[in-house]
Amino acid sequence: MKEDLLHLVWKLKKFDLKNLKTTTGESVQIKNFGFHNHNAGPDFLNAEVLINNISWFGHIEIHINASEWNDHKHQNDLNYNNVILHVVYKDDKEVFTAHKTTMPTLELANRIDNATLSNYTKLKSSLTWIPCASQIKNFDKTRLQVFLEKVLIERLQTKTDRVNLLLENNQNDWEDLLYKMIAKYLGLKVNAEAFAQLSKKTSYRLIHKVSNELPKLEALLLGQAGLFQKLQDDYSKSLSKEYDFLKHKFQLQAMSGLEWKFSRMRPVNFPTVRIAQIAALYYKSPQLFNAILNTSNLKEIYKLLSVSASDYWSTHYILGKESKKMIKTLGEQTKQSIVINAIIPIIFAYGEKLKDQSKKDYALSLIDSMPSEKNKIIRTWKEHSIDASSAAQSQALIQLKTEYCDQFRCLNCNIGKTILFA
Repeated sequence: MKEDLLHLVWKLKKFDLKNLKTTTGESVQIKNFGFHNHNAGPDFLNAEVLINNISWFGHIEIHINASEWNDHKHQNDLNYNNVILHVVYKDDKEVFTAHKTTMPTLELANRIDNATLSNYTKLKSSLTWIPCASQIKNFDKTRLQVFLEKVLIERLQTKTDRVNLLLENNQNDWEDLLYKMIAKYLGLKVNAEAFAQLSKKTSYRLIHKVSNELPKLEALLLGQAGLFQKLQDDYSKSLSKEYDFLKHKFQLQAMSGLEWKFSRMRPVNFPTVRIAQIAALYYKSPQLFNAILNTSNLKEIYKLLSVSASDYWSTHYILGKESKKMIKTLGEQTKQSIVINAIIPIIFAYGEKLKDQSKKDYALSLIDSMPSEKNKIIRTWKEHSIDASSAAQSQALIQLKTEYCDQFRCLNCNIGKTILFA
């Protein structure tokens, strides 16, 4: 038994409401159950209760056992002086108000349906991929879609909060922030931290200063990454020489180069290739954030992201080592990842920051117009009869899995609530 379950039972009035009495035999009539308080203080605020036909206005506090009132020192806390009813699963101890009078207590142990308790136990003890794996395929798809829309906004808001935090540490430079976010997602999980270091050592302002020449951009980024080692061809030697000049001019400090991982990676994802693509991206659009703000649809954003690394990289994956010719473009899946994980959150956050609803709506329209992501979580949802038809739905399903199912937050989930009180 968890207190969250009692909160939900109280909130949804899912208990026997007939002939309610306090543990001392006084009649109880609930006129107003109050509103759920998720902050410090009593659990439900501004309730109205009739006790022996006398009206009381105040708060409701809920515990599994009555003795928790004392365990939590509520009898000495002024915030609990206005509690008018103590709702408990088990009345294991008489407790008192700050004025030394008996706290009116309502016990629910024999008033909650046994099926509800059984369903709750099954969900909480489930070892399947999601707690409701055996029931979810029968859940109403329309109701699921409504809930997923809510979960999507929740996911975007979480990402917006992260953007705002980064922005505070970034002197409110949106261009620099977008550059850092793109770098992170181009690095994938393997090199995300290394790319974060690179973008920190090499700010957008510095990139902008040399963005008029692609070789200079490559030299700056590859040099700052510490990747000019064991040079074997003229091009890499010329980039290294250019970097030496930039390093002296701007008083730069490079990474050691040991931070980068190449093993067990597809060559197209090598950090050298990704760095060259970042250089191409900012050579094409030196003010990328501003350019994105001026787009009106996904096609225009993809056009901005449609870049290829310079000709040298058509026959190289790493500096100085020639390979079979292949133009190193940003692939569709990579562009999709950048849009979903960097561009859409930053547009949404920008709209919220400037109180511009049109930008928030644009972010939502973008994610709704994109195809579903293809990953293990989405494939497994499909095995459970839940298919994603857009990136909006796949993002919502990722949020549902990671922030609800994996955390056993069934009591906060519309699916879990339905199963619980079936």
